Amino acid sequence: MIINNWSLQFRLVSNMPELSIIVPVYNKERYLEECVNSILNQTFRDFELILVNDGSTDGSYQKCLEFEKKDNRVIVINQQNKGVSEARNTGLNVAKGRFVGFIDADDTIDADMYQFLLKNALDHDADISVCRIRVIYPHKTEEPEESPEIKVLAPDEALCRFFKGSLEESANNKIYLLSKVRDIKFEGRMNEDVLYNCRALLKAEKIVVADAIKYNYLIRENSISMAGFNLKYLETAAIADKILKLVNKQSQGCIEHAKGFDIVVNISLLNLILLAGKEHYPNEYRQVAARLKAYAPFIRTSAIVRKKHKIAFNIFSISPQLYTWCLYAYGVVAKADLIHRTSTNQTQQKTAA
Repeated sequence: MIINNWSLQFRLVSNMPELSIIVPVYNKERYLEECVNSILNQTFRDFELILVNDGSTDGSYQKCLEFEKKDNRVIVINQQNKGVSEARNTGLNVAKGRFVGFIDADDTIDADMYQFLLKNALDHDADISVCRIRVIYPHKTEEPEESPEIKVLAPDEALCRFFKGSLEESANNKIYLLSKVRDIKFEGRMNEDVLYNCRALLKAEKIVVADAIKYNYLIRENSISMAGFNLKYLETAAIADKILKLVNKQSQGCIEHAKGFDIVVNISLLNLILLAGKEHYPNEYRQVAARLKAYAPFIRTSAIVRKKHKIAFNIFSISPQLYTWCLYAYGVVAKADLIHRTSTNQTQQKTAA
């Protein structure tokens, strides 16, 4: 990657790296080496790697210290367990880079990911640079369609794409100009990336997006992404509601897309609750059902809401029992992850009992 002489001289004098990479670490001893090596072996070299050990009880902290001894770009911070959001915030508090990026400790990245993202950011004077994600499940791999096209977006356009799902919710396939996001903090345990990205996109002036896959998101059998419903998932609805209020204040042009996102989140919650058995979560079921029913006119008339969600809502409105049967039947035929997650969760619960 070519960086102009002025930028290089400034960084040499100030001892500031071009990029800070923050990795929260909690009990990832099995996966940490592969993750960190994929970062240290990047074609782009001018970065600091901040490993935040978040109270691990396995050998993760020792592995972090080993990497710190081997490579002077590695900085290890040790703290009591506070969760992934606070671990990332700890990293943000000490980051010195011009840009900042995030990686999960059990994922990997392609060797040229940061060179690619930085080149796009600098070429287009962008505050946020985005690539695509390869999702690797225990039983399959999903990849979005790639293209050589580079898109430069204004904040509202990027935010609407974000709500539609064409910009992944993750913070890990992006880099951010640190001066723009320094005061934005991660919150919560579920969908923390969504709220962070919403706030970052609202502050950005220009976003560059490339349809090239560079990040490998590995979903393990014991991952929260593979879990059936539990009460923590209600936090996703709280985050969606917070986003809706934020967009309503700052970006009226995206308000319908924010409502569409809120609907999708609540339909997803409804599906998990029904498959887990609504009799086990009566209050949560009523809460989600009431939220969706309040959206009834919007769901039925808005072009933002996808056809499958309109159909799902209409069936549910006619008969929750019929909808539950259709949901399970569709999941079995399509081999949907929702069914896999539910059966895995039920097996784990039986084993625990």
